[in-house]
Amino acid sequence: MSGHNCENNVDDCPGHKCMNGGICVDGVNTYNCQCPPEWTGQYCAEDVNECQMQPNACHNGGTCFNTIGGHTCVCVNGWTGDDCSENIDDCAIAVCFNGATCHDRVASFFCECPVGKTGLLCHLDDACVSNPCNEGAVCDTNPLNGRAICTCPAGFVGGACNQDMDECSIGANPCEHFGKCVNTEGSFQCQCGRGYAGPRCEIDINECLSMPCQNDATCLDRIGEFTCICMPGRKTF
Repeated sequence: MSGHNCENNVDDCPGHKCMNGGICVDGVNTYNCQCPPEWTGQYCAEDVNECQMQPNACHNGGTCFNTIGGHTCVCVNGWTGDDCSENIDDCAIAVCFNGATCHDRVASFFCECPVGKTGLLCHLDDACVSNPCNEGAVCDTNPLNGRAICTCPAGFVGGACNQDMDECSIGANPCEHFGKCVNTEGSFQCQCGRGYAGPRCEIDINECLSMPCQNDATCLDRIGEFTCICMPGRKTF
């Protein structure tokens, strides 16, 4: 301090030791160094390792390399910028044909095709416009040769899904309990034998449900028939 009454604070900053762009801040009989973000320590002489900071100085999976007084980011594909925070506009170099609209993605792009065009670059005629597949089938255009690909619904086969599949001649009988399989367009039906019901003849008909036995007799269900066990003194049938 200086002055008649020691009222003046002496500026301690002249001849300061702040380094690397540090700003001297005067105190009482001392001074402090206000360091830039890349440096630390009493005199801003210690390098800050930005790669050990949380969160990482490099975004979106970028790899951080510390340097004296700074750092460097090596970005993954699709990102750029000092901290890898900028998504590269892939549409800037993309070639979408036939008036298609380009949509940028990360390290890729998507061409939104106009009606009648398909393919990665909308460079192919859409083979599905002419409805080459049978009703109920899903149509896609082969991205290599532009031909229609028909994905058939159950019960139909063929390139255009217009051929009925004979389920009765493929593999084992789909009808249970010796039911007779009858092919129909796109499906099949089962003609069940006596005592069975259901789409595949899988249900055993319980003839006792109609309570055919009388006089407190016990009904035993059988295949296509029933038996009544009569109380003592009555005839069983």
